[in-house]
Amino acid sequence: MSDVETTLEAADGVLKAMRQIFRELARNQQEMMMQSDLSMGQVKAFMAIAKDGDPSVGVVAKELHIGLSAASQMVERLVKAGLVERHPHPHDRRITQCVLSDRGRELYHQFEAGPRMLRAWLERLDGEDLMSLQRGIGALAAVAASGRHEREE
Repeated sequence: MSDVETTLEAADGVLKAMRQIFRELARNQQEMMMQSDLSMGQVKAFMAIAKDGDPSVGVVAKELHIGLSAASQMVERLVKAGLVERHPHPHDRRITQCVLSDRGRELYHQFEAGPRMLRAWLERLDGEDLMSLQRGIGALAAVAASGRHEREE
């Protein structure tokens, strides 16, 4: 077998393994989304609020690339679902912050199960395999980043 054939075979093996990993992670995320009864837009708004740490509706709108009115309606649906609360900003009463409720924090914890699951799988690898994977993923990330920079130029 030539070096080119070996490289192509190895690339196919990596792609197959990555698909299997992503399928497992996606299956868990899909189950969470179905149980949450949120639309995809609501999930995006919910995640933006969870990750931005008590943002204003304006910040949510910018994050989602939607208008202020649409973001406000999306946040209101999350408030009605009991996942988000609106609180006045402590230093500027004109600003209303979006804060996860207790139920919202619980749901966010469930959404974050995928990364926790992936970490648990990684921790089950022996040290040598984990170090090899780290080097390989690091190299792939560098190639992906250089490809992004080439496209931007």
